[in-house]
Amino acid sequence: MPEIRYCPECGRPTEPHEVAGERRNHRFCTHCRTPLYDHPMVVVTCFLACEDRLLWVQRDLEPKRGLWAIPGGYLEGGETLAEGAARELHEEAGILLPAHQLQMYMTGTLTFINQVYVGFRAVVDTEFCLPGRESQACGFFSRSECPWDQVAYPEVNSTIDQVYDDLDSGEFEVWQAEMTENRYDFLPVSQYSRSRS
Repeated sequence: MPEIRYCPECGRPTEPHEVAGERRNHRFCTHCRTPLYDHPMVVVTCFLACEDRLLWVQRDLEPKRGLWAIPGGYLEGGETLAEGAARELHEEAGILLPAHQLQMYMTGTLTFINQVYVGFRAVVDTEFCLPGRESQACGFFSRSECPWDQVAYPEVNSTIDQVYDDLDSGEFEVWQAEMTENRYDFLPVSQYSRSRS
C-alpha cells in the first residue's frame, strides 16, 4: 500500500514513526506531532442460503462490474459487523434480515489490499430477492448452477466451495483465512490456532 508521504492536516512531509525505539507500520507528522494511520478497511459479507442454493449478486459497480459475487461491502461508521452485513444484503439483493439473525462464519485478512474480512451466514425459506441499485441481477444458485466462469473474485473460489460443502453436510465451522500476495491459508478456527503455534 502506498505510504502517506504528506500530512493531510498541514501538508508537511511525514516520516516513519518510532514508538519506544520500534519502527511501526505508519507515518508521523513531525510538525503536527500526529501519527498517520493507514488502517485496513473492513469488508462484511453474508452467505445466505435457501436449502442447497447460495445467494449471488451480479455487480453493477466497478471493480468487476457484470461479474457475480457474494453480497458484501465496506463496513460504515457506527455499524456493528452484523449490521453492516445485513445492510449490504438489503442494498444488493433486497433481502431484509435483522442483524441478530446472522451468524459469524468467516474471518480473514487480505494483507495485499489492506482489508479485514468478516463473513456471516443465514438461512431463508424463500428465494425471493430483488437486485438493488448496486446490482444488475441476483439469484440463488446451487454449486452446479453457479456461474463459476463469471465469478468476480475467483481467487477465493475455494472459500465458496467450502460454503457449498457446509451446506451439503449441514455442519458449519467458523473459518479463518489469511491471504497475502504469495500465500492463502483457509482453516477452521479450531485448527488455525493450532497451526500457528
